[in-house]
Amino acid sequence: MPSNFPLLAMNGHGPTKAVAAAAATSTSRTGDADDTIISRKLVSGGAAGAGAGGPAELPLHLTEKILYGISPLATARLATVCKSWAAAVSERLARPVPHLFVNLPPDINCSGRRGAVVSVSLDAGGGGHPPAVIPSRVRLADTNGLRCVGALPSGHLAFANFCWCETTVLLVNPVTGARRNVHVDRLRQINPVLAAGGGADSDSFISVGDAGELLIWRRRTTAGAGGEEKWSKSAAAASGHRTYAITSVASCNGCFYMMDWEGNVFAVDAAAPPPLRVEKVTAASLFEQFSLAPPCPSAAAAMGHLVECGGEVLFVRRVLLASSKKDDDHRGVLAFCDHDVDDHPSVVGFEVYRLDVAGRRWTEVRKLAGDRALFVSQGSSFAVRSSETEGCRSNCIYFLDEKRYCALCNRDDGNTWGVYSMEDRKVLFKHAITGDGACSSATWFLPRVDV
Repeated sequence: MPSNFPLLAMNGHGPTKAVAAAAATSTSRTGDADDTIISRKLVSGGAAGAGAGGPAELPLHLTEKILYGISPLATARLATVCKSWAAAVSERLARPVPHLFVNLPPDINCSGRRGAVVSVSLDAGGGGHPPAVIPSRVRLADTNGLRCVGALPSGHLAFANFCWCETTVLLVNPVTGARRNVHVDRLRQINPVLAAGGGADSDSFISVGDAGELLIWRRRTTAGAGGEEKWSKSAAAASGHRTYAITSVASCNGCFYMMDWEGNVFAVDAAAPPPLRVEKVTAASLFEQFSLAPPCPSAAAAMGHLVECGGEVLFVRRVLLASSKKDDDHRGVLAFCDHDVDDHPSVVGFEVYRLDVAGRRWTEVRKLAGDRALFVSQGSSFAVRSSETEGCRSNCIYFLDEKRYCALCNRDDGNTWGVYSMEDRKVLFKHAITGDGACSSATWFLPRVDV
């Protein structure tokens, strides 16, 4: 195994037995029939062998004790063990728990699949189920040359690469393997920006047309049994607005709110009669109002996230602290690259701001409303109710701390996930996702699976 293999190293230690076993499973199976994750055949044979009378009944207290020691997504294939398990599994999957999609380089993942789905205990600071790796159903052959630009509320990952003049956005459910192509018009060479919020049945994203117009793409399912899924496109005149500078989008109450890299916010009321218009929402940019230094354009998207939360639009801004790795052992090792000797910013906190649409300004938020928690990552940010999300802590921000990628040596310094408490104003803990090595990335998403 190459020394720079980005091992999934949860909780600051090496892979657990569960992680290692699941990872071995994901790399040893190559055919669709063999590596089906949600497959009743995986368990029905053993259950039937125990008796000829079909599924047996287990006491409810035993069912809960067994199942709640396993990650929710990993229990899906156990639904046919017995009736009480089926009921418990269905109930857990009806309340999806955020997972991580870890994107690994193709030369490291030798299974013909791309990346891995990782289940982590959201209350990892105080126990919970052990981390587990669930084999990804994203095929390398389908996503070759495409970049994962984020995740949608329906649980699908989005892959695109308009730098190669592609005119298709590929949507893949990494758990079931279901995929769909959304054919779009010829666009400017910029990837689409996925919209946060909107619910599981209303995926959407923003793109910029060849003439600079703003294009809103929305998924809708027709009413009735076996409703048909359709994508629609709406164009909005964007004259005078820098649509090419959009870094984050949130869908809230029928409107799409967009932030550019200078902190200006624009909105489109998608429910208004055509022609749709792009209008500026705030009188001053977020950075001007709070005297914040705006990030450089190349890093703007990584500095913060628009999130829909309880019918309001929030901006979650990362607070970074540079920690130097300079020492005598590193000096002069790579004359053409300062990857090992430069400063490495790390997440040490967050600032949250609420968009006051009527007042055309931002207000700082010190406490999240209700029992909500936020999950933020590049291309996928969302809010959940902690009372409806197993192991989740309220008034907290679950984040990813991605280290700098160096194009010269094609490696990064690994990725971590952590929890920031709005009440305590501090990072409660961080755990490693990948170690130093070849380029990798991670995205929060809500898996959607039916059993």
